[in-house]
Amino acid sequence: MAIFVDLASIEDLLNDLISHIENLRKKKNADSSSITEYQRLVGEQRSVEFLSKIVSTETDFLFKECRDSDKDIEGFFNVILTILHKLENEDEINIVSQKIRDSLASNPTENSSLKIKILTNLFNSFSTKSQQRYEIFVSLVKLAADSGNMEFVQNQTNQLEEWIEEWAISTAKIRIIYHLMSNIFKSSNKMQSHKFLVKFLQTFTKDDAAEAEQESIRACIEAISIPELYQSDYLLELAAIQHLENNQSYSKTFELMKIFATEQLEAFVQFQQRNPEFIKQIGLNENDCLQKIRLLSLATLTSEQSKVPYSLISKILQIEEDQVEMWVINAMEGELLDAKLDQLNKIVNVNSSTQRVFNKSQWSQLGLRFGAWSASVKTLLQVIDNAKNTQVKPFYFQNNRQ
Repeated sequence: MAIFVDLASIEDLLNDLISHIENLRKKKNADSSSITEYQRLVGEQRSVEFLSKIVSTETDFLFKECRDSDKDIEGFFNVILTILHKLENEDEINIVSQKIRDSLASNPTENSSLKIKILTNLFNSFSTKSQQRYEIFVSLVKLAADSGNMEFVQNQTNQLEEWIEEWAISTAKIRIIYHLMSNIFKSSNKMQSHKFLVKFLQTFTKDDAAEAEQESIRACIEAISIPELYQSDYLLELAAIQHLENNQSYSKTFELMKIFATEQLEAFVQFQQRNPEFIKQIGLNENDCLQKIRLLSLATLTSEQSKVPYSLISKILQIEEDQVEMWVINAMEGELLDAKLDQLNKIVNVNSSTQRVFNKSQWSQLGLRFGAWSASVKTLLQVIDNAKNTQVKPFYFQNNRQ
């Protein structure tokens, strides 16, 4: 956390700030007419108005005329932050903090690393539970994204959930953060973007689900279109997504998403026959959809049995038998399953496979597997115990002769 030494009075600091700017402007042969206005505001003890004016006026000057001296720029803002935390009125703090954020957000690509550093100092200057941190965080990630500093944005995701809890902010503000993060990652990291979109949708209930219709549609389409997203049954549990099912305008999108979440190729083919133009209408590629639903169908098939004949795979995936091995290899490369090909007997020996849906049937199946595993372990332990009890004791020859 940034620490600001609190020794001087506000008036002294304000005058020091004016002197600092006056010296810099003279050094750069820049117009100094604003100095008189600053002095008047300080003399009239209008500290907040002064701070707002000097930040909005001098930020542009500093980043243009003093761009070769980060020390001068950072020094200016450090004094501003020190003064900020001497203010006792929360509304005044909000006004100055917002002015700092807005001023730094203009021309985001101009010395963006220093602007990010200054905003980070501002963020760290407030207590962990301060809602000011929320406002600053939003400005920070916007600035970083606008300036192409996605690594900085990515690094913030690690602590975001903890921060949201600490800030104790409203649901509306939580939605703003998740929606912002989702949009920021939309072009650079589709999976990360989708995860934040899901978090956004999780904040809705059946009472306000209608407010999230467009983003719910987006989530459904992403669940189909993102190549590496193979499990999407979690969407079916969201009130915002469930709202689409009985909405005439969006029910087809819901139905298609549900096919990719829980069903197989045959259901997709039937949907296509009923709605031949729909996939194109919502911006999806038919061949990409076919490829993905075939891989998902293969995952379902191999999760149900450990030895799968080529002929059955050919039938379920609606492909020629000589294409089976290629599809199995594709599924293994996508980490959908782990298997060995028995080319002689034309059987796929499955070691493990992705479980696309986890419902009561799958829990029951898992319970049976754990039961069998537990019984095997007990049997093994009993064998070991019996072996210990029946172990031949060593014979020791005793010589009793004196």
